[in-house]
Amino acid sequence: MRFKISAQSSNGHKNLVTCAAWSSAEEIFSCGEDHLLICWYLESGNAHSTVITEFSSDFFPTSMQWHPRPNHLITASKKQSLDILLITTADGRFHLVNKNGRIEKSIDAHKGATTIGKWSTDGSVLLTAGEDGLIKVWSRSGMLRSVIVRGNSSILTSDWSPDCSKILYSQGGYLFFQSLNSNSKPYKWHAHEGLVLTVCWNHSHGFIISGGEDCRYKVWDSNGSPIYNSSPGDHPITAVSWCSSGDYFAIGSFNMIKLCDRTGWSHSLEKINTGSVYSIAWSSDGTQVAMTCGNNVLTGHVIGKRLEWNNYEATLIKRKLLEIKEVGNEVHETIEISDRVVLLAFGFDHLIVITPGQCHIYSVTNWNTPAIFDLKSSSVSAVILANKHFLLVEWNSITLYNYQGRLLGVPKWKGMTQEPLYPPCISLCFDTLVVRDQKNEKLLHVLEISYNKPIVESQSHSHPQNITQLALNHIGSSSDRQLALIDITKDLYLISIRATGYSRACKIAAMAQNVIWAVDANVLAAMLDATLSVWLCPNCVHYSDRKIIRRTRIDKESSEFGKQPTIISVYNGMVNVRRGDGALVSSQFYTFFTSLHQLILQKKWKESLSLCRIAQNEILWTCMAIMATDNKELNVAEEAYAAIRRYDKVDYVRHIKNLPKITERYAEMALLSGDLLAAEGILLQNGLIEEAITLNIKVYNWNRALELAIRHKKQIEEVLNARKDYLKTLKKEETNSSYLAAMNNISSSLLQQAPSSIE
Repeated sequence: MRFKISAQSSNGHKNLVTCAAWSSAEEIFSCGEDHLLICWYLESGNAHSTVITEFSSDFFPTSMQWHPRPNHLITASKKQSLDILLITTADGRFHLVNKNGRIEKSIDAHKGATTIGKWSTDGSVLLTAGEDGLIKVWSRSGMLRSVIVRGNSSILTSDWSPDCSKILYSQGGYLFFQSLNSNSKPYKWHAHEGLVLTVCWNHSHGFIISGGEDCRYKVWDSNGSPIYNSSPGDHPITAVSWCSSGDYFAIGSFNMIKLCDRTGWSHSLEKINTGSVYSIAWSSDGTQVAMTCGNNVLTGHVIGKRLEWNNYEATLIKRKLLEIKEVGNEVHETIEISDRVVLLAFGFDHLIVITPGQCHIYSVTNWNTPAIFDLKSSSVSAVILANKHFLLVEWNSITLYNYQGRLLGVPKWKGMTQEPLYPPCISLCFDTLVVRDQKNEKLLHVLEISYNKPIVESQSHSHPQNITQLALNHIGSSSDRQLALIDITKDLYLISIRATGYSRACKIAAMAQNVIWAVDANVLAAMLDATLSVWLCPNCVHYSDRKIIRRTRIDKESSEFGKQPTIISVYNGMVNVRRGDGALVSSQFYTFFTSLHQLILQKKWKESLSLCRIAQNEILWTCMAIMATDNKELNVAEEAYAAIRRYDKVDYVRHIKNLPKITERYAEMALLSGDLLAAEGILLQNGLIEEAITLNIKVYNWNRALELAIRHKKQIEEVLNARKDYLKTLKKEETNSSYLAAMNNISSSLLQQAPSSIE
């Protein structure tokens, strides 16, 4: 990706331009030392300027920002009331200016210059920082709420945290976190060797970028831990800014503009001849940028974005022009879009193109006649694809469409709020949608998607820690649906989201950076620090046998991935990893396993066995044993367990084969898979109460065994005797209150029966 930059200097400013802000996706306001407030209207990449007003001769702006608008639909009167521009000036004031250029209110805020002013996310309050070392919080109408920081030196830059509970600011070469709670102390760390000139805190994922006089820019996480440290440039970093989605950011310096990925590496570097970049502002859709340099206002559009699917490659070569290539067949298509492209998504043989007002759906089999429909709003923040349909994420709502452009539904869940949704915590497959709650980051909502039926919410899942990433598998029926999640402690969990025994979360790894499922097989890949790990049979994590789990995982430890690697895709036995410096590394090391998955999905057990016999790979045999057990193929499972030298499993399979009742065989097969709940359920549904009690005794599930015996009034004495023998072997006394009560009840009943027997 790169910027296509245009200079807008004609009929514009006559002196230094210090700040700019977007009023809408096509409208930029700028202000400078010529005291002019100018509106630039963009039309087909060209800007037409209009002077809104001329301020007084002592009006020298230092920063400006429009009051944040909600991205959902609002009335015209409400929108007009939100058209308030916050401008800070060098005389220690800040001004609230309406869209016509009239100053609604001017407030004396600081001694010396007011260096920066920022609205909170919801626009209810604003902060100002100044050369007097103070940070003040004001109401929307300009009433002083509190003085948050009282420093000893000038504060050059500041920003709100995503939830507006903390403020980030700089003093000298240090950065500080200050909570709005007056009793808390600031958290301080050394960020740059020289002065920290500019910072920006992203509201999507919480990453921070800072730039300083040491000519470096750095990326930090929300706790102040370093993620990326750039090499020193030739000039100080004077401006930084995140795009709204948080996928990339822009860096400004002397005669230089850089577009960077969220992990820090550079997509492109553009040389300009206009001096230092004083401010950078992104449009709300994250595709356009406005920059102030000297007496010029520069506008840029992000182009060159490239997506790949299978052997196809789609590249945005101009604002409205896409180039499609099919590698190997030399097929070359050029697609002209009616409006500028805001978002692209490519997968499952379809290319989704989002413009400010429409959605275009292209199929790889037909690039000429797309399905097109109008969008309800122009605030689409993400597109999430599945093999039968796709999801549009629009601020605080999501909409489901099929690939013919037909609306399938608007998913809703209990407790849905107006808060924005976080796209990495939304996952979709053809029959299930999982969404993290907007306020409670530990709660997951599970929605069932059925053909020609309403989208309904099923049982939710609560996790002990805040969740940061979700991934649903795509292959198999709804009972095979599994959810991989990473929490804030970077632990990786796997949950059978729609199967029996739902909400059993199994931790399978630690230090997980990101996770993704293969789209053509139930294969899970994750980056664990700098190690690429692939689980070839992830459903085995619910087995009680931990050795089986470990044998289905392949680890590739290599320095080739570097720092901060990210898995891009997993398909056809190949894992594509983006290194921390932007290079793409492809690893292909499980082709045999993809073939095995495909054969088993088609129920071709003979061919699957033949593949395993030819390969003679222990991991392949382990996957075969697990999948044969799940599919109740006893003969195949017996041979597979024998091949991996699990002779205890072989004996148990033979025991199952000799059982007279098919119900008992199914229950024992479920138990072999480690699913006690399913085994017990099969027996209870078929009226085999005694067998269910015996099953719980065998696996030492004592509380459940006693509960079933008392409820059905069967085998109570057998359960108590088995428990007694168990404790005798361990040389321990009974402490379980349920068993003590049951023993007392039996003793009482025997005493009551004794006189009647004597009579």
